[in-house]
Amino acid sequence: MKKSRFCIIWVILLLLIIRLSISAFPYDNSYPYGFSSLAIDQAADNNFLLQEWEEWKRTRITENGARGFKRVQRSAEDNYDTVSEGMAYGLLFSVYFNEQELFDDLYSYVKLYLNNNGLMSWHIDANGNVVGTGGYGSATDADEDIALALIFAHKVWGSSPKFNYEEEARTFLTNLYNHCVEPGTYVLKPGDSWGGSNVTNPSYFAPAWYKIFADFSGNSDWLKVADKCYEIIEKVKNHNGGTGLVPDWCTAEGRQAQGQGYDFTYDAIRYPWRTAIDYSWFGDERARNNCNLINAFFKNIGAGNIVDGYSITGNVIGSYHNAAFVSMVAASSMTGYDLDFARELYAENKKVKDSGDFYSYYGNCLRLFALLYTTGNFPNLYSYGGDDIIPGDIDGNGTVNSIDYVLLRRYILGIISDFPTYKGFQAADLNRDTLVNSLDYSLLRRTLTQ
Repeated sequence: MKKSRFCIIWVILLLLIIRLSISAFPYDNSYPYGFSSLAIDQAADNNFLLQEWEEWKRTRITENGARGFKRVQRSAEDNYDTVSEGMAYGLLFSVYFNEQELFDDLYSYVKLYLNNNGLMSWHIDANGNVVGTGGYGSATDADEDIALALIFAHKVWGSSPKFNYEEEARTFLTNLYNHCVEPGTYVLKPGDSWGGSNVTNPSYFAPAWYKIFADFSGNSDWLKVADKCYEIIEKVKNHNGGTGLVPDWCTAEGRQAQGQGYDFTYDAIRYPWRTAIDYSWFGDERARNNCNLINAFFKNIGAGNIVDGYSITGNVIGSYHNAAFVSMVAASSMTGYDLDFARELYAENKKVKDSGDFYSYYGNCLRLFALLYTTGNFPNLYSYGGDDIIPGDIDGNGTVNSIDYVLLRRYILGIISDFPTYKGFQAADLNRDTLVNSLDYSLLRRTLTQ
């Protein structure tokens, strides 16, 4: 009787482990397409990434002016204000690093500043005041990232005492589609009150997001939004001379929008990151082709020579070698264009970090995203789960047996330094503490003997 009761408890524990593995960092994920990780020493780089996350939180997360919650603050040059973009970044980071309490605090702050369209006001000062009448408008890139973070939170955590993430995500998505997609054309507007075919922002294009939105919401028109994004970039190619570079702003015909910049600078740099993910997660060849053009352009320049601005035909207009540009080009390399160059970019991204209290917010946010992505720690959490990793199945053959026991023993004794499968470490980490040690060995032994 005691033995049967113990077996039942152990099965429940294993099921909980499987559930927790959905959200546990490090993911050490193998993307379905392209490169999976550019790290040479995966364990060391996972630790490096955790250190970067802790530093990011110390610098960017504050309770000051957050009305009892927490917010993401920018840098001194912006008087430590908050923008919806930064809040969205903080929410996504919180899901990936499995910090639900931080997520709920940040989302509570977001909800304080929902405008009449149910989207976040884009600009709030350090004291909690919306900046000017224009500050009430939404920024589409932020709202689409917030929607994705809510969907991922639902998948990872289910809900919290404060929020039903699924309901919040559905409401947010409805508002986003109704107010930030131009009716009849499926062109992504840059905000809820302006733009469309006359002006759009390619760095906001997130086709991988829209595929998730379509499945989650049942609104297949999100797929048309994704197609329209690729269609616009095809038209940009008529003007960029084959560089693959896109402008900060353009019309739906790929031409310069009136009164807006048409160079590859601080908005446009996010395009390769958002697009590469559509290949890594969904294998969209349009994403691979577009990012490979960008990789070919920057390979001729060299990772150490990337600067912060180019005309879309490739003329240098920038001067600074910084985190924003290095990180996003590194992200684009994940489509598989050139492994040696991808690793060169990855090493440069680890090295180049914006320092000081001025102009460090934006680049270091993008750098952290790129580090997650290029180390295999940015899986599609909508479909990612523990059901493809059996705790204890270290050799990945679908069963837990004495071979796995021997492999784990040899690893702990230092006889082997790695496991035979890419996900072997996750399978060996039975108690999900991001370490593989004698505790996991004891759990595996108990599993086999019971």
